[in-house]
Amino acid sequence: MVAAFMDAAPLCAKKRADVHCAGDIPSLEETLHSPKHEMRGAWLATVYGIDWPSRQGTTAAVADEQKKELCEILDILQGAGINAVMFQVRSMGDAMYASSFEPWSQYLTGERGARPSAGWDPLAFAVSEAHRRGMELHAWVNPFRLANGPVPAVAPVAKGKGSFDPAAKGWTMTYRKRANKRQKGSTVSVLDPGNPGARKHIVDVCREIVTRYDVDGLVFDDYFYPDALPLGGGYDFNEYKRYIARNKKSSSGMSQADWRRDNVAKTVAEVRNMLDVDAPWVRFGISPAGVAGGNGTSASRYGLKVPEVGNDWMYDRIYCDPLRWLDEGSVDYVSPQLYWSSDHETNPYEPLARWWGSVALRFGRHCFPSQSVGCLPESDAAWCEQGYQVGVNRCNSTGSDAGSIFYSTAHISGKKMCGLGEYLSANCYRYPALLPAMPWKKAENPGAVSYFRRDGDILGWNLQENMRYVVYAVPNGVTLFEALDENGSNFESQYIIGVTYGDRMEIPVDCRDGYWYAVAPYDRYGNEWDAAVLESGKKR
Repeated sequence: MVAAFMDAAPLCAKKRADVHCAGDIPSLEETLHSPKHEMRGAWLATVYGIDWPSRQGTTAAVADEQKKELCEILDILQGAGINAVMFQVRSMGDAMYASSFEPWSQYLTGERGARPSAGWDPLAFAVSEAHRRGMELHAWVNPFRLANGPVPAVAPVAKGKGSFDPAAKGWTMTYRKRANKRQKGSTVSVLDPGNPGARKHIVDVCREIVTRYDVDGLVFDDYFYPDALPLGGGYDFNEYKRYIARNKKSSSGMSQADWRRDNVAKTVAEVRNMLDVDAPWVRFGISPAGVAGGNGTSASRYGLKVPEVGNDWMYDRIYCDPLRWLDEGSVDYVSPQLYWSSDHETNPYEPLARWWGSVALRFGRHCFPSQSVGCLPESDAAWCEQGYQVGVNRCNSTGSDAGSIFYSTAHISGKKMCGLGEYLSANCYRYPALLPAMPWKKAENPGAVSYFRRDGDILGWNLQENMRYVVYAVPNGVTLFEALDENGSNFESQYIIGVTYGDRMEIPVDCRDGYWYAVAPYDRYGNEWDAAVLESGKKR
């Protein structure tokens, strides 16, 4: 099967080059090249049990089954070359962890607020298991969504005493969309972005996650205001009018739509400010819809061209403006949902990925597009398309800040599809990769590790504060100079045998004789520091 995938990739790359006539088309070498610094992420959705867990309940047996399933998923992702997991911990004002503010998720226990088996905390477990595999764990939070329906009933918070009752505090908004000839009626409830108390609650929730759990990142998706929430009278109109009356000078000429976008931007900025104080190393990202720029309204404000394809629906329907978040430095990365194939009629992948890449570069931040694994039916052609899109993302990076995030894990783990993981590891992700560094964040050089040693088949060193480590094994016939990475951060990725959050690593069986070793501090900001080298491969 893998051999067939490897044969398919060159054909796919050549075919794409023939089809497209403009823009940066990845060559076969660029598509299959395995850069040392790259986001290789996967969305792990828990809402409705999309990716995990397949079974809900409160017993110890269910908890054990959920743990086993999660470990199997992480093993498959690790084998595919994935280095970061976006684990959904809060999908509808609920929690996949012991929250002090909100109830346990029904997608864990089967009933909102019902407690899982004693001691079972999925987020703590996921962090530990991801780190054990050398992978980052990013807590995926839906900031505003409460329910696809009415506001949920009052439920006890997961940890401690008290209940979560946002409606009683005036924090909620429910939009009942009437049916028409083209769409069925629907109801959605959210935490009101225009309510300062609701925004503070979101910040408090995020603070608890990043301070109580050793997460590497925090990521929002694209649920903001309810889609197509009417303007004018009703809903939040009186709230908007009161705001304008209180802030006459600063809000002069601000429309209700502008006010809504401002509320979303304020939430993002308030989370950013919290992270800067409480967990500055946590990488903060948002995954907006795939086309931005406000169809010229926002793009022109920042001196940018509009995307050459597609239409920005989110600017005037869910009231968000990713360009503002980037301009204000509120996010470290964006992961636009480019859920289309490269030959899509209206939204082909490459022009949109190229536009987003240029926008991120303009604002000095990262762009890691989200790719939809399900955009084509399961087949060699589907995996080839994913490989092509990885190559496009690499073409639209600086060479040390590329990245892709796959939606969703069920399309890699075998729950919905099989084959992509094998394709990635055999082609695009042949060698390990480190997360791109965030140069806009201040990081202190920890210096090389001390007491680097080999004891039997174990490499060990002294730990440094809040640090992880990259470990290398280089054949004795390769000199230190020859092993250096051309981009300047220690050694080439082909010699990486693992990343660890601990102070030791077992040497793989095939690297125990005839190799020299190195270990380098790899901080939580993504920087790799000077390596310590163990020149002798002899055991002690």
